[in-house]
Amino acid sequence: MATGSHPSVLIAGAGPSGLILALTLLKSGVPVRLINKEPVHRIGSRGAGVQARTLELYDILGVLPEILKAADKTHARRRMYALPGGTEVVEQVPVAEWVEPTPGTPHPNAVAISQEVHEDILRGYLADLGGAVELGTELRSFEQFPDHVVAQLVKTGADGTESTESARFEYLVGTDGVHSVVRKQLGLTFLGETREEQHLLVGDIIVEEGLDRGLWHYWIPESQLMVFRPGTKEANGLRFAFAGVPEHWKHATPTREEFVEEFYKVTGRRDVKFGAAPWISVFRPSMRMVDKFSVGRVFVAGDAAHCHSPTGGQGLNSSVQDAANLGWKLALAATGRAPAALLDSYSVERLPVIAEMLRLTTALHDKMFDALADGGGDESTWVRGGAFAMLGVNARGSPIVLADESAGAAGGAYAAVESGRVQAGYRAPDAPGLGGAAARLFELFGPASHTALVFGGDARARQEAATALGRWPRGTVRAVRVLPAGYAAEESGWEFEVVKDREGHAYAAYAGGAKEEMRVVIVRPDGMVGAVVSAAEGIERYGKLIFG
Repeated sequence: MATGSHPSVLIAGAGPSGLILALTLLKSGVPVRLINKEPVHRIGSRGAGVQARTLELYDILGVLPEILKAADKTHARRRMYALPGGTEVVEQVPVAEWVEPTPGTPHPNAVAISQEVHEDILRGYLADLGGAVELGTELRSFEQFPDHVVAQLVKTGADGTESTESARFEYLVGTDGVHSVVRKQLGLTFLGETREEQHLLVGDIIVEEGLDRGLWHYWIPESQLMVFRPGTKEANGLRFAFAGVPEHWKHATPTREEFVEEFYKVTGRRDVKFGAAPWISVFRPSMRMVDKFSVGRVFVAGDAAHCHSPTGGQGLNSSVQDAANLGWKLALAATGRAPAALLDSYSVERLPVIAEMLRLTTALHDKMFDALADGGGDESTWVRGGAFAMLGVNARGSPIVLADESAGAAGGAYAAVESGRVQAGYRAPDAPGLGGAAARLFELFGPASHTALVFGGDARARQEAATALGRWPRGTVRAVRVLPAGYAAEESGWEFEVVKDREGHAYAAYAGGAKEEMRVVIVRPDGMVGAVVSAAEGIERYGKLIFG
């Protein structure tokens, strides 16, 4: 897959992180080649939870409409059953607290969508940009040079014959899963542990009758857990997870018939009738991450860089956010508009986020297995939401983030802004009710350029800001003047698009309500605030951090 004469970036692995990276680069005008060693696309629900922050990234990237159209957006409720018998309902409560949308956070609640459907939708958006996944093509090895990477590829035809190819690229990104060839050949340390004794069985199965497909169903016999939940491709299907599997299943994946019989044995629910099981898999939870995300011109993202317990629904989302962080930086470096040193910030920004993600998911995993040992645990064992919505994931303290003096003290890598006012290094909130160039701020943001929002200021200050932004490389910034409601803009002739904050949400969030003092908020292509400054000098300082 490529646009232009020659692909600049090879992406090995076409899961969500590879697809999002390819979309980001193509939208930025960077030709890519996206390969996948499997001859067919994967099936199964797998990582079905899409968290609030990922929905915002999808909104900015322009792929959210079809995701929401296909997703289960109902407020999930958990039903616990008493044992023995398995039919008496002990409790039925929300899986996560429902969060009302606000002007700044229009997508606060996670949705469920089969990963199979999810990836198919992303491939559709990719096709709209002239892209496609090259199936049956495996990266076997690569060699780095000062200004390029040479990859050795093997393509397997429909008849099983193999053909080899040596191809040159400017950059290589491994999104090739937990057994990543790229990570191993880079010699990256995969720090952490594998829980050899804790096997989990997961899969999808058709439920013909007996279980409400709009609920999460829990049975907790001694030292075991059986869960069924929505999120499959099939309308009459449910995803399942089974902890505390029989010993012999730890070495051989059970058949559909064996699993169904074990379900009846564990739950006592022979009233439940099952159909086909599209996929079943047994795995041992591993909690691991790389010591760095890149070496030279080669990078890793997603499962190639980290793996962890599925509790908390962070895996797919962290992978997508890796790609969003790397994508805009790689686009600038590949097009010569920023120095290669900018790419060092990818590892710097993602390492603390992934370390915190592993801490949170491992703690939740341990709490779940402890609960199985003592008969079910308390409510906090099973409730999700909060930090797991990922709205607090940030890049605070990054060497390419420029904060003003009023910013509060830095929190953890998952800690949201406490002041209620936009701060550098954190997510940029939305603001609806605009007039002019856009109806809301998320329409102004995009993966191919920064967005500079200019609030207040006198004519001279705004002109100086426009001049400073004009020194940035062509096409790297969208300059927007935000006017308060009731304000008539004089003709300036400067390179500003204009929006009017008719409902006051933008000024309240971004300027603290002040309408006179100039405040410039520079939003990165990944929806993070890169800089909060009050004068042209700050714009120039941030520009040097990014463009050298």
